Amino acid sequence: MLASYVVLAVSLVAAANAYSTGAPESVCQDMVPKHPVPKQSSPPPYTITTSTKSVKAGTPMEVVVTGKGPANTIRGILFQARDVQTDKIVGTFTLKPSEKVLQLLNCGEPGNAVTHKKHDEKYDSQTLAFTWTPPASYSGEVKFRSTIALNGAVFWVGVESAPVKVVS
Repeated sequence: MLASYVVLAVSLVAAANAYSTGAPESVCQDMVPKHPVPKQSSPPPYTITTSTKSVKAGTPMEVVVTGKGPANTIRGILFQARDVQTDKIVGTFTLKPSEKVLQLLNCGEPGNAVTHKKHDEKYDSQTLAFTWTPPASYSGEVKFRSTIALNGAVFWVGVESAPVKVVS
């Protein structure tokens, strides 16, 4: 019995460390981490808010992910903007040069997704913010979609924002 617990513990630690450097490109479409545990079925304790509900094509806007309470920090993340009609990943993200937790990911286009990078646990935060810019030629509606990990064994897939209209 003890051996079973040891194997489980080692598996969870290995999974958490396997993606400590960020989500791999192989999960860009389904956004499901390859952790050896299922995603949470409870409502996510995180919200995604945007600086505006409508933005002009090519104009940057701020997006913020926030835990609903102090215990809801973010250890890992995969974040994208998706066209509501086609589910296509849209736009590009910009991060602050001093960013300690986040990095850009190429999910078909350079910088069209954000993920975590290897970082000290002391930098886990209840709030993450970044800038998203829709393509200058895009017109439509997007939702920001995320997978958010509290740790390697506790994560939510499909956390979404309210829709944002992009006008040309």
